[in-house]
Amino acid sequence: MSELQIAWLELGIVGGLGAIFVFVGIIMVVVISRKNKLCTRQTNGVVTGHRFPGQGKMYPIIEYIVDGNNYQTKKQFRGVKVIRISGFPIHVQSKAYEDDKGWLHIKIGPLANLRQLAEQLWPIGSKMTVYYNPDNPEKCYVERPFSGGFTSTMFIVMGLVTISLSVLVFFLIQL
Repeated sequence: MSELQIAWLELGIVGGLGAIFVFVGIIMVVVISRKNKLCTRQTNGVVTGHRFPGQGKMYPIIEYIVDGNNYQTKKQFRGVKVIRISGFPIHVQSKAYEDDKGWLHIKIGPLANLRQLAEQLWPIGSKMTVYYNPDNPEKCYVERPFSGGFTSTMFIVMGLVTISLSVLVFFLIQL
């Protein structure tokens, strides 16, 4: 293979991978935007439980009723920022809160009771507004439109960086 053929091959493979990343990021943005636009009706949901998927993360489980049918969803966040403070022999006050931008912040020490933190944030039986799609009530979001901003942005940025690097390597191989 000549250097020119190798350069084109690299550009096609690496640049193509970058294009796939950008495409996936854009699709994520479109799907999330569409879901948020279609969720035009609202109802009151009730916190019925909490889930703890691991690594200090937690979220409430909300049940809501539409046209006599029960539905269940979880509250989604823009992201979860967990701060672990460990290795200190002193007591660390655990706390959790949601900021105005939809990020859940959790600060935990070596001994943290996530169940207690979740109960303080979202007491069982408390009400939360659920926005749902009237044509498909299972499609919903709780309290604020879901934003997959971080994930989709990372796909797009990494795709653009990969494309840029592949173009740079393409020209460097030709020198």
